[in-house]
Amino acid sequence: MLAFLCSLAMIGVVFTLPQYFQAVLDVDSIGSGLRLLPLLGGLAVGAIGAEPLARAIGAKAVLVGGFAVLGAGLTLGSTTSTSSGLGFLFTWTPVTGAGLGMVLATATAAALGHIPVARAGVASALIQALQDAGSPFGAAILGTAALASYRAGLDTTPALTDLTPAQTDAIRGGIFDGTALAHQLHSPALLADVRSAFVDGIDTALLVCAAIAFAGALLALVLFPRRATAAGPEGAGTGSDAGSDAGDDVELVETAGIVQRVVEESE
Repeated sequence: MLAFLCSLAMIGVVFTLPQYFQAVLDVDSIGSGLRLLPLLGGLAVGAIGAEPLARAIGAKAVLVGGFAVLGAGLTLGSTTSTSSGLGFLFTWTPVTGAGLGMVLATATAAALGHIPVARAGVASALIQALQDAGSPFGAAILGTAALASYRAGLDTTPALTDLTPAQTDAIRGGIFDGTALAHQLHSPALLADVRSAFVDGIDTALLVCAAIAFAGALLALVLFPRRATAAGPEGAGTGSDAGSDAGDDVELVETAGIVQRVVEESE
């Protein structure tokens, strides 16, 4: 479930940023890919650092913190404007990537931690399928939100008043049709208005992604097994800590058992 929510939030970034690069910043596909490197770098850092962090403070804290970092990065990204530079982009995308890496690595490791080795491959494939299921749902939900905001922004655009109904429909169909028509009409004002409306749509989609991320943090806080607190001085609280560790192990086994039962039913 947590990995599914993370995938929903991730698709918002992957879905909107390439369009923003190409339609607003006017770069080609190679330049668009290069501008995604800070996001990927942050994801790698978050995934690599998740395991030592989980050992130090517990998987639950890493999950909650990862979702919070993800939500913070997306919230910052939702303030993007047509005048935002690469410095701003390279600020919020690594933060977002770090949150993604922390959540995906920790959720996967926690789910597979108590699965028998013989079934680990099938369980891993199942988890990957659940993560992949978030992509079409995310694209549908966030695409609808972004398009609705884009069209709402166009409705207040003065430059559209001089267009024919066919031209207006073409612009409302999407950002690339809108920029193509603006270039065809040699209208810088129309191009600026179309890009501004599209950035508003991106901001809306990223804000929805941030809400999903914060919802994931809340679910992780409430539902994920609590890690036992570290023991104090040597020998102090040994019995209570052991009991707490045992309780947490039971909860983790029950969580992993859900995955295992699904694996068994699929065989």
